[in-house]
Amino acid sequence: MNDQKVENATIAETIKTKDLYGAWAISDEDPVDFLYLAVFLPNHSGLNYLSIDEKDGKPESEYSEYYTWEFNEKDKIFTMNSFKRTSVINGKAPKIEELNEKTHYNTQLYMLGNEILAIRLTRPGEKYTFLKMDNATYQNLVRDNPDIPRLK
Repeated sequence: MNDQKVENATIAETIKTKDLYGAWAISDEDPVDFLYLAVFLPNHSGLNYLSIDEKDGKPESEYSEYYTWEFNEKDKIFTMNSFKRTSVINGKAPKIEELNEKTHYNTQLYMLGNEILAIRLTRPGEKYTFLKMDNATYQNLVRDNPDIPRLK
């Protein structure tokens, strides 16, 4: 997902921790409408939020994972320390799981000129390419969901 959008971008040679701050997104509409957000806050807390709406009329499902994060600028390794996951499947009552999971991702930043276009997080068997969201679009998207953090 989003791989075609970064084809003509260049990969940044260096990544500063502050380059990661903000909201990042993956979305698609076929055959399932989904939105996958990753939010990396300057206080090193974060949230991954996945919303799925199957086009057959089933209720929307939502998944949220809460974590702290750190970034090793030298090795370009992003580390998530997940502590809670919330799942709401087909409109049923939320299922809350306490976690203690540490996950490491190799990190690439894609640039168009001087603008950050996307981030790619990879580890064996997983590859996620998130497009950078501007703050106004993000704030508008999450305004009706109090569980998703606001950007300052």
